[in-house]
Amino acid sequence: MRRSSTARTGRIAGPLSTALLTTLTLALAVGLLTTTVGAGVAQAAAYRYWGYFQWKDGAWTLASVGPASVTPADGAVEGWRFAVSPENSAPRVPRAAGDFGQICGSTPAQAGHKRVALVVDAGLAADAPSGESAPKPRGACAVVDPKATSAQVVAAVAEVREQKGIICAIDSFPSTGCGDPVDKVPAVPSPEPTVQLVLPAAATPSPTATARNAADQRPDGATPSAASDSDGDSFPILPVLAVVLVIVLVAGGVAVRRHRAAEQDS
Repeated sequence: MRRSSTARTGRIAGPLSTALLTTLTLALAVGLLTTTVGAGVAQAAAYRYWGYFQWKDGAWTLASVGPASVTPADGAVEGWRFAVSPENSAPRVPRAAGDFGQICGSTPAQAGHKRVALVVDAGLAADAPSGESAPKPRGACAVVDPKATSAQVVAAVAEVREQKGIICAIDSFPSTGCGDPVDKVPAVPSPEPTVQLVLPAAATPSPTATARNAADQRPDGATPSAASDSDGDSFPILPVLAVVLVIVLVAGGVAVRRHRAAEQDS
């Protein structure tokens, strides 16, 4: 018996062959796509770090370069936000507006210096490493040299831990680590609710200190010595001199009277 061409070639002839081949091709393509996407999700990483931002046109913008390469101008506002952020996703910005007047309004301008306002937002409890608590978001006004970089600005108002040019910790938070990878990304609302900043106190002397400094100031502008500042500890020179002078005068009078009496007797 003569075998058909189908048996010899191992192919399935006819319309059924074409339909089945198409189905297998699509199934293979879907399988490869699913595998690729699944692998991409599994390999996607998130990191816990301090992000550096600049306040521009009423909104926060992620800085394009590191803080050591930026020299902010007088009146600039910069932000720092600690958060867990996945790769290739929008950065999580500071949760308070960059209001220069609100942050630096109580800090007077100084000649030869610039004022830069900072928003330091340590993020949510879910962003903090295990066993650590995030400090409250705060505002700070840095009064620094006009040539100070943004890295120097934040170091002027906070305790900073740095590693290879990267700001790892601000206000001693976190205590360890630097841009560490995170397996699980915490669920956060979008957009995140705004927060109230802890603002710096007015940078002016207290009335008591001002009055005391005015009272202690000599007319010639010199600072009084330690002896003149003490209350009763210095030796009372003037009273002693007065007593000595009285004694001398009395003794002199007695001597004069005795001398006259001696002349009369003779």
